[in-house]
Amino acid sequence: MKTKITMVISVVLALFMVSCSADYKKTKTGLVYKIISGGSRDSVAHRNDIIKFNFIQKFNDSLLYSSYDKMPGYQDWSDDPRIVYSPLEVLFMMKKGDSAVIVQMADTLIKQGMQRQFPFAKKGDRINTYITVLDIFRVDSIFKKDYNAEMIKDKPRQEKEEKEAQAKQEEEMHKQLVEMQKQTAKELEENKRSGEAEKEDKEMQAYLASKKITNAKKAGGTYVVIKEKGNGEPASPGKFITVKYSGKGLISDQVFDAGEYIFKAGDDFVIQGWHEGIPEFNKGGKGTLYIPGYLSYGKKAGPGGTPFEALIFDVEILNVSDTREKANADKKVADSIAAVNPVKKTN
Repeated sequence: MKTKITMVISVVLALFMVSCSADYKKTKTGLVYKIISGGSRDSVAHRNDIIKFNFIQKFNDSLLYSSYDKMPGYQDWSDDPRIVYSPLEVLFMMKKGDSAVIVQMADTLIKQGMQRQFPFAKKGDRINTYITVLDIFRVDSIFKKDYNAEMIKDKPRQEKEEKEAQAKQEEEMHKQLVEMQKQTAKELEENKRSGEAEKEDKEMQAYLASKKITNAKKAGGTYVVIKEKGNGEPASPGKFITVKYSGKGLISDQVFDAGEYIFKAGDDFVIQGWHEGIPEFNKGGKGTLYIPGYLSYGKKAGPGGTPFEALIFDVEILNVSDTREKANADKKVADSIAAVNPVKKTN
């Protein structure tokens, strides 16, 4: 398929090169162009008309975009004075079946303050746009029918590209996660060797004793107070957990964040204290995590702006799912129900 598309683009560009060797014109804004007539007796687009077209855009010799393997372009006619040094100037001069080559010089784009359109362009560069007008719709219902037909035809490509983009994003996120896990493991080992972990553990024990908290269970280096274990599915590593939380600093006693969050227990971008503490609950469980600083943000500045900040999280396990998709879907349903039936505050 890719080879076929490349051949189509090559043929189109070759035809343009043969036809466009001379007789270039300029628009009032200085845009260089040439229109190759398709022989149509139809008129150009006017107010309320919509132009359907294919186009190829190249930056010097590099292909930026081609619509020949995608959804065609649709553009309603406009006399907007802000259309300056744009291929639209030429598109509105074209009839059905016409083709055009349009040249934008980077020097002019920079001079007119329009470089943001092509931020990578520098003086001497050029952007070539090749357009073929496929149709001009004068009746809105005919346009909509054609547009919907093209959307249906293009849908498989869009879905394929979305899946490929999602897979690429997930692959990149996985690489980042693996790197983060390696760094976390390295820092944990360093904190144990240096005595930082032992020091913070003693400080946490002293804090709990000062607050007369005697029912804290130790999970790794995190202390967990289980108020309700929960009767649902265990929040086991590998599961996608929906957590309602409120976090505050151990020393400041000030809330820095609160909300709901979905994460994969044991394998996600959350602090180590969550990976250790959350699996102590089942769905429906409630409790508090007391997390030493080396298991929260470590050497990085925490919510209070200093390293090795110990944190407290009040948590409630709202849901346990096998996949992120299921977790997100369940949350949408729960949010919809909550919106219809808001919880009434009691005095």
